[in-house]
Amino acid sequence: MPRVLTETTPFGRHTPTVRATVVVAPPAREGFLRRHRTLVYFAALLLLADVLVGRFAHVWERHSPDDYAARVTACAREPRDLVFVGGSPVAEGIDPGRVAGVVRDGRELRSAYAVGLSGATTSDVYHAVLRACPTQPRVLVYGITATDLNDGRNEPHGPHSLMTWGDWIDWIRLRPDSAEWVSRHFLQGRAARVSNLVQYRHGIRMWAACRAEEVFPGQAPEAFREADELRERAVLLRAGNGYVPARGFAAGRYDAAKAAGVRPQAFPFLQNYRTGSHLKYLHRLIDWCADGGTELLLLDVPVTADLEAAYPAAFAEYRARLTELERDRGVRVLRPAAGLTDADFADVIHLNRRGAARLSDRVRDELAR
Repeated sequence: MPRVLTETTPFGRHTPTVRATVVVAPPAREGFLRRHRTLVYFAALLLLADVLVGRFAHVWERHSPDDYAARVTACAREPRDLVFVGGSPVAEGIDPGRVAGVVRDGRELRSAYAVGLSGATTSDVYHAVLRACPTQPRVLVYGITATDLNDGRNEPHGPHSLMTWGDWIDWIRLRPDSAEWVSRHFLQGRAARVSNLVQYRHGIRMWAACRAEEVFPGQAPEAFREADELRERAVLLRAGNGYVPARGFAAGRYDAAKAAGVRPQAFPFLQNYRTGSHLKYLHRLIDWCADGGTELLLLDVPVTADLEAAYPAAFAEYRARLTELERDRGVRVLRPAAGLTDADFADVIHLNRRGAARLSDRVRDELAR
């Protein structure tokens, strides 16, 4: 309310004055979106970028294929008569094209595919077979070696690319010794699929390397070589029979490396060797084959004499396990290793292209008997 006051002038007269009290209203409170508009705009742009990246998923997958998922998907496209499975020794050492068409028990095995998964353990191989063979094959050849059964190691790519939620729970029940490990890697794999920017980050980088080579030739040769090989691998995995050897392994010569004085370093895949936990999934694979009428053969994939000499206890335990499976489960083990030399290997465990041809031909002969 205004107040009326009087003031005295120099002449003694009283002059009324009015003083008004002005009430200033507090500023209106800004809404959340207005107060945090920078953060909101950034999140919206990030979401838009993620959606756009997802629209071009086929491009990124062509430049950086998920090797596990690509092989499993390609194998599952049609019923197979003969399927090879295993780790990188199978990926580099078995050419199904040289085995397809073999006659076994009076029937021709026409369609053959190799699901060779780099670094895979027996636990990973079991889950790959379930995904790759919705129709069970007539013959399943597991190219196994000592590294597959080593409980001192696990391969995170398996939980990332091959396992379902049910598989995760089942693993924890069957292999409680690695429950924390499998939970961490399985959930990380699931979380990565939420964002296209995370899932396809390597494919985007490889695509950029290819584009940069076209515009500025020779500026990033290492990145381009990697991108070019991955791009070729993606095409061959979609259209071929699973035999897509790495360029370095296909042309490598272990004998030449030894002659040049290159000494093999420690092999981490055989360190801290012990068996029993991964072996549980091999028994499951045996049961799966028996229930579905698939003939299972274990192929003891050959390795160099140098590797066996460096880890004699590991290979002794591994071969003892194979003997147990032959005796207790009636599984046939193929051992076609005779005749392979260092010239057939790219390194201590992977065959080169020449070695793969020789091993594949020997496996064909075994199957034909």
